[in-house]
Amino acid sequence: TLFRSKNRLRKLIREEEPEEVPVIKATPMPHYGVPFKPKVPDLRVVEAEPFSFYSRDQERLAQKEKKLEELRKEEVPTFKALPLPDFEEVSLPEKQKKSPTHLEPFILRAEERAARKLQRWKQQMEEELKQQKEAACFKARPNVVIHQEPFVPKRDSRLLSENLSGSVVAESFELATERRAKERQGFEKRVAEKEALKEKMDEEYRLRMEEQEKQCLAQERQEMVHKAQPDRK
Repeated sequence: TLFRSKNRLRKLIREEEPEEVPVIKATPMPHYGVPFKPKVPDLRVVEAEPFSFYSRDQERLAQKEKKLEELRKEEVPTFKALPLPDFEEVSLPEKQKKSPTHLEPFILRAEERAARKLQRWKQQMEEELKQQKEAACFKARPNVVIHQEPFVPKRDSRLLSENLSGSVVAESFELATERRAKERQGFEKRVAEKEALKEKMDEEYRLRMEEQEKQCLAQERQEMVHKAQPDRK
């Protein structure tokens, strides 16, 4: 009952409230300003003008009409037929006698090359025969040796040293084999030094690599060792 009484009271309060009358507001008239007045275009009459070649065509047409008029006034030529030929006497042209075809020998390039080759061979044979004849014709040279001075050997210009006894002692000399042997020994010595140095460097590189491998192996073993983690609280 209390709920119903409250609802009734609310309805009574709503009924007693005056209803608001809505106010109608009209939109003002727009200001159009000065009315639009279209401008009337001026009426212009298009005047046709002749083209630039109009006068030229007119002159050409007038000249053509004038020429036609002159041709009309001229006399028409009369037709004159030619007389018929006389068929009783027939004159034929003389028959020309043609000379027969004369055969000419062929000129082949192979024959030309063979002729040139034969000509060169003949010249070569003639030169060889000429040389043989000249060689067969013996002509002794004059004897001039008996009129020349006899041969005198020259003394050696090398220095010679004499010892106290007056005997001749030759200076010391070095054979080419001995010189080459010394050079070969020096070369072999340099090669042996280079090989020893190379072996030493190779041995040092091997030892260094072995040491590096040992260090890497020890580090890997140390990393592989299991380390227990502390208990989490």
